[in-house]
Amino acid sequence: MDQVIQATEKGPVKWLVLFLRSISAFTLFALMLITCVDVVGRYVFNSPFTGSTELTEMAVGIIIFSILPIISWRNEHVVVDLLDPLVSPLVHMFRSMILNTLIAIALVFVGYRITILGNRSLSYEEVTEYLEIPTGWMMNFIGIACWITAIMVITLGIYRSYHEYHQAILTTANDLPS
Repeated sequence: MDQVIQATEKGPVKWLVLFLRSISAFTLFALMLITCVDVVGRYVFNSPFTGSTELTEMAVGIIIFSILPIISWRNEHVVVDLLDPLVSPLVHMFRSMILNTLIAIALVFVGYRITILGNRSLSYEEVTEYLEIPTGWMMNFIGIACWITAIMVITLGIYRSYHEYHQAILTTANDLPS
């Protein structure tokens, strides 16, 4: 199944994945440096890195929400499939389509609400306590990442559900005695 997904990563999606991975990798590296500087400053020089908590919180948010669309695109979520062998492929397909649709709707709503809060935060000129970084930009990034994830979930989720159903039908047909 992964070969099918990998083969579809062409054109704009390939560049989007590369861009989001780069953001996540750079942020993870920066988070590592922030933590090292903070620990060395705290225990060696008795002077912690001012604002490291703010930067760590923002970095974790950037890492999570820049990878979320990729995880959704590749269907790499953690799942518990204890009941899957007990249901027919048709039921599994409809369940997957309904769940993907509900997840996409929820992500669109969450993204919408977060961007409203982000724009309000920018209009109020809210900033972090120590480094005075505008919080609205981070909120808007999270909202846009939710929308991108919703697009990934709805497009590929429905395609994948149908494709898995079709593969299950073909496998069942091939397993029948001739």
